[in-house]
Amino acid sequence: MASLPVPSIVANVVIAVVSFGAWLMLAFDRRADERELVSRGKESLRYFTVLSNLFSGAVSTIYASAPLWAGEMPSWLLTLKLMSASAVMLTFLTVVFLLRPTYGFMSMFVGGNFWLHLVLPLLAAIDLCLFVPVWQLPWTNTLWSMLPTLLYGIGYLRSVLTHGAQENGVVYDFYGFLRWGRDKIPVVMVGMLLFTWVIALGLYFCNVALHG
Repeated sequence: MASLPVPSIVANVVIAVVSFGAWLMLAFDRRADERELVSRGKESLRYFTVLSNLFSGAVSTIYASAPLWAGEMPSWLLTLKLMSASAVMLTFLTVVFLLRPTYGFMSMFVGGNFWLHLVLPLLAAIDLCLFVPVWQLPWTNTLWSMLPTLLYGIGYLRSVLTHGAQENGVVYDFYGFLRWGRDKIPVVMVGMLLFTWVIALGLYFCNVALHG
């Protein structure tokens, strides 16, 4: 039977519960303001922050329950943990280094975004590096971590190219990718994918260094 350290079980339960709760905080936030990357209701699901954290919460739910149904930790689940941790860390690093100058530091860590932009990504990264045996995976599994970014990027860019930065009072380019011009969009997309992969490699080799 698969076994997990108690701190890892606690961390994954917290991620699972708080990611969903933080999303609800955003979805029903009366102060919903695109300047803080907050939208109400189902519109809140258009942000990579929300989707990546809900993905992380779902994976954490499965991972925390693994001792109940898995003889040993399956490699696909370890890969999902690496994918989800990389996705939420992409959110954290994008906020700190790219969005902070545009939206302001404090506005990125208000209400539910405090958990989704800061606490949950760091908790997922710490759990992965300290407790999740991803060192058992070949390093090439880190390539899978680009998949969530790729899928989201395709949907986001399709919306932006269809509607432009803003249309009928609705902001579509809320991440500001068009500021570099439409011709730079492929470069930005490739850059985000490679950035995600670098994050995954960093988390993977941190785990290997600690356990391998």
